[in-house]
Amino acid sequence: MTDERAGARDCSVAVSTEPPDWSDYLAASAQTTIYHDPRWGQIMASAYGNRAYYLTASREGRAVGVLQLVAQKNLLFGSHLCSLPYFDAAGVVADDEGARRALLGETRALMERLGAEWVELRHVSWCDPALPGRTDKVTMWLDLPSSAEGAWNNLTTKMRTKVRKAQKAAVNLEQGHSELVGDFYAIYARTMRDLGSPPHGQRFFRLVCDTFGPAVRLFVVRSEGQPIASALALMDRQGFHVPWSGSDHRAAGGSANRFLFWSMIAYASDAGAARFDFGRSTWGSGTHEFKKEWGAEEVALCWEYLLPSGGTVPDQRPDSPKYRLLSAMWRHLPVGITRLIGPRIIARLS
Repeated sequence: MTDERAGARDCSVAVSTEPPDWSDYLAASAQTTIYHDPRWGQIMASAYGNRAYYLTASREGRAVGVLQLVAQKNLLFGSHLCSLPYFDAAGVVADDEGARRALLGETRALMERLGAEWVELRHVSWCDPALPGRTDKVTMWLDLPSSAEGAWNNLTTKMRTKVRKAQKAAVNLEQGHSELVGDFYAIYARTMRDLGSPPHGQRFFRLVCDTFGPAVRLFVVRSEGQPIASALALMDRQGFHVPWSGSDHRAAGGSANRFLFWSMIAYASDAGAARFDFGRSTWGSGTHEFKKEWGAEEVALCWEYLLPSGGTVPDQRPDSPKYRLLSAMWRHLPVGITRLIGPRIIARLS
């Protein structure tokens, strides 16, 4: 028996549908971000009715690994588990190989008990190279200095010229908290419609604000009082994350989005964030190229799959025939309709 297998056997893994107290463990781990917080499962249950499963690996009464999974079901892909829907990387956290193996083993057992067709584990590095996976998504990280002035000096001359042009447009920035959710959402929902994707419900974002409090910051760019670009950001010890943003490309000569992102980079630098996390994109997409302009580092995302015997990795690429047709249809819907039915759809997508 190898040491790795012995380590896995020494671990017990508890599975709960109630969020456990992982606060001490997560705080002590260098691997974790705000996306590993078990309260996300509660948010997704409250907003969309999805059930979360919390796996805690222990050895000699001490936690040595954790994993949060959310169960979803849709007509395209059937039932599945994901860690974690909507985010780049919130998968297995383990102190050692034995804990990792124990968590993966219990995840497979849970998949079989629930009759799920697959499990998706999202990481920024391979959890188990033997598992099938996909790498068509990339996130972008920009290391930040300790001040906005330093961040400005780090920009290329070409990028500073673009930011100055954006600053000269008739726009201004407002930042705050839940009081800006309505304005943020108006731009976000329109952007998602234009991209051919269903939006979250406004209630989802209000739950995020209520749950994470001061870790949440909203930014709204206005032109003549009207919102034209917006973002909801999350800050933790790893850095400043921007999972949701949008802009009206027709307004302010198309410069509102650049003004928005420079304002957030400046804010994050002054706030002491070590890294600006632009969030994920598809390789070669327009958003990918936009983020590269800021000098951000490309970090390939490693999404791995546990499959039942004979199972295949689901085709969830945005350029797949299933998605192309649905996205094209979605872009022709009125924004009001997408706001009404979008949350019912995204509840089943990851």
